[in-house]
Amino acid sequence: MRNNQHRLGTMAIAVATSLTLLLGSTPMFAAPTSFGKWASRTQTLSVSSSADLSAWSSGASKWKNSSNFQVTAKLGVDATYYATDLYNANVDWDGNASYSTLSGTITKATLNLNTYFTNQTKYTSSIKAGVAAHEIGHSLGLNHTSVVETSSIMNPYTFTSTGSLNRPLSPASSDISVVNGLYPAFFMNETPEEEPAAGAEGKEVIHMHPSWAVYYANEGELAAAADLVIRGKVAESGQSFFRQDDATSYATLSQIDVLDVVKGDAAQADSSITVTQMGGDFGNLKVYADGSTLLNQEQDVVLFLRDNGDGTYRPINQDDGIYVSTGGVFQNISNASSLNFSSLTKR
Repeated sequence: MRNNQHRLGTMAIAVATSLTLLLGSTPMFAAPTSFGKWASRTQTLSVSSSADLSAWSSGASKWKNSSNFQVTAKLGVDATYYATDLYNANVDWDGNASYSTLSGTITKATLNLNTYFTNQTKYTSSIKAGVAAHEIGHSLGLNHTSVVETSSIMNPYTFTSTGSLNRPLSPASSDISVVNGLYPAFFMNETPEEEPAAGAEGKEVIHMHPSWAVYYANEGELAAAADLVIRGKVAESGQSFFRQDDATSYATLSQIDVLDVVKGDAAQADSSITVTQMGGDFGNLKVYADGSTLLNQEQDVVLFLRDNGDGTYRPINQDDGIYVSTGGVFQNISNASSLNFSSLTKR
């Protein structure tokens, strides 16, 4: 096999520096954007009997006590607004919000804590409540902030790679201002439009907002966390996998022709692997996952992957683990930083 220096030389013109977004010591202050709102500013979040009621109740109180949105969590089952915990070791998120909208009005939302992460000792009761509050924030209509906006509870990441918290555990004043703008104190309940049988293209649409458990600041940290790092070409994309009535399971499969292995099983070189990404088209259902940009056929990519344990792989934190060749330079889908090949050594 060619030596590592020669292999990396074929990947693109080497760049001297990486345009990686690094976390500074001073928090950035910027408000999250919004995607929609409920027809009423008073909602009850029904919590599964198997879920962590304390975390969801505390998370709801963080918004109820500081904003105009009056949300209360209680045990029960209601498909309109529901929280349930699940265990999934083959994802990188510790929480997720799945929701549907109609003409800017939220019609239903399902929230999850992933106990694979939240049962770990570093997830104290306060941190679990903070993750719950983050997902409730999405269910109120808030998008993620950018990674550098570390003052907002809507930052996409819970921890840094060194184990410190990456975002606050309660809404910031900027978060509250956006919610109060969506739901002013004099907000009158609106009558939602009658839901059509299907969307404009004959499809039901679900949106997902995952909370990533760990933020990896650069390709070196990504490589250290990866089971497999490869350069390859997308041979095929668009196959789907899902479990009925579980939006978190909806995934699009891509076949990647492996041209080179930077880290991991060298036997994968010159083979084909299957990579899973959140979201996609599934018959009459379309699922959009924030931070998951589906790969296209013929793209040249460098992928930082984790093993799903079933013969497939996933990009770490979805877009964070994908670099696509643009004009001879591999750029990260998530933040457009250029890949610093010199930081990747044979592992």
